[in-house]
Amino acid sequence: MTESSSPSLSLSSWKTFAIGFGTGLVTTAVGLVAVRQLLQILEGKDKGEGCLFLGIPSSTRLENARRHLLSSSNEVRLRDTPLASVATEGSIESGLPTQTGDQHALLAVQASDQRPAALDEGLTSQAREVRQDHQSLLHLLFQIAEDQAQREGFVHRNITCNVCRTSPVCGVRYMCANCIDFDVCERCEPVVQHDKTHVFVQIRRPIPPLASPRSALFKPLYPGKAHPHSKLTWDEINKLKLSTHFDQAEIEGLYEQFHTLSTSSEGLTRSVYDQCLGPLGLEKNLVVDTLFKFYDANGDGIIDFFEFIKGLSIRVKGTWEEKVLHAFEGYDLEKVKSISRDNLRQMFKAYFQITIALVKDVVRACEEEMMANFDDTQGRPVSSYFSAPIPVETGTQVVQNGKVPIPGNTGTREDMWPVMESMSQDAIEEMVDNVFKIAKLKSDQRISFEQFKEIAVIDSSLTAWFEALGTVF
Repeated sequence: MTESSSPSLSLSSWKTFAIGFGTGLVTTAVGLVAVRQLLQILEGKDKGEGCLFLGIPSSTRLENARRHLLSSSNEVRLRDTPLASVATEGSIESGLPTQTGDQHALLAVQASDQRPAALDEGLTSQAREVRQDHQSLLHLLFQIAEDQAQREGFVHRNITCNVCRTSPVCGVRYMCANCIDFDVCERCEPVVQHDKTHVFVQIRRPIPPLASPRSALFKPLYPGKAHPHSKLTWDEINKLKLSTHFDQAEIEGLYEQFHTLSTSSEGLTRSVYDQCLGPLGLEKNLVVDTLFKFYDANGDGIIDFFEFIKGLSIRVKGTWEEKVLHAFEGYDLEKVKSISRDNLRQMFKAYFQITIALVKDVVRACEEEMMANFDDTQGRPVSSYFSAPIPVETGTQVVQNGKVPIPGNTGTREDMWPVMESMSQDAIEEMVDNVFKIAKLKSDQRISFEQFKEIAVIDSSLTAWFEALGTVF
């Protein structure tokens, strides 16, 4: 019995030894490849080629690193396949020319894509997932290197980055539109410590050096002033995340926006609020006043950051119940938690005034663009090109922006506004009557909040004033 069992034990020992020996050889081979790769990277660093993980490399260094990573990774991964000789040693045995550089890397990737199905059957599901992840990473690195090389193909000559002092600037150039001469490269633009109220113009295609502007393009667009401010603490961010609908990234972005608008460390004053409205802030309006009170929750005349972000949270991501509540509070001018017929009439009137002002602005912009593109020289006689025109009685013509109106337009656009205002008065009375009819109330009765919610579900025009100006900020 002892003699019969000894051959099986010996055979099992030899199998264990062979498996261990093979595993050791594979581990040693992988280690040698990794050491060789590290030595080549260090050698390239000594030669001035740089390292992929030390800063942001140039296009040449990134290309070299990408090629080396692709070739070495595929050499290890394809070592045990019939295509290994093609991927690692070229095609000497098959009579094809040896592939190097990008051709070598692409051939290796193509070879891994064209592996026979029989080879994949011997791999476990985990091994297949690892191989797919490696392949996706190689394609991603290839795309990153290609995009970087294309961006650095744009060279802005005679332009120096004011942060890292790189000259010339390659890739995308960011020029401050409010400074005389301030440029940064695309690597420094996200971290540049510049006036937050200034605007950067993105320039991709290089401007000829002598034609590049050396003066401010326009005045600052932000009404705020640059002043030092501390960053939000973790406790403040967490508190705002719980009390608003914003996440951490949105809160930090709104904090930067707030300081580009504020003129002092206290917050946004009424004058800044009016500037944010543009032309609509020049005239007094009940909707404009009510929205300012909506943001200024404590009524001190200044919108601090916490009021600013809570107001925007309701306007941007608030629920229907939140918006209806604040719309109702806007109608309640006497603050008695009910709405009268006169309250509705005043808010509807202010809303129609805002609407007409917005329509005027759109019509004015469209008319100016049309007049700028209108060619009134076609079909005119030759004598019209002389400086002394022939005196002919043609009647009175209305001139706008120095040009004669388009034929067929006998009046001005101002003639239509009184008609629209008179129509709005009739529409206002009709809307007020409709609201009280839905609520089944008499004219001298007042509307409660619960009744207002029921009417708002049927008639959405009740909350229209709350959305008339967007978010303002």
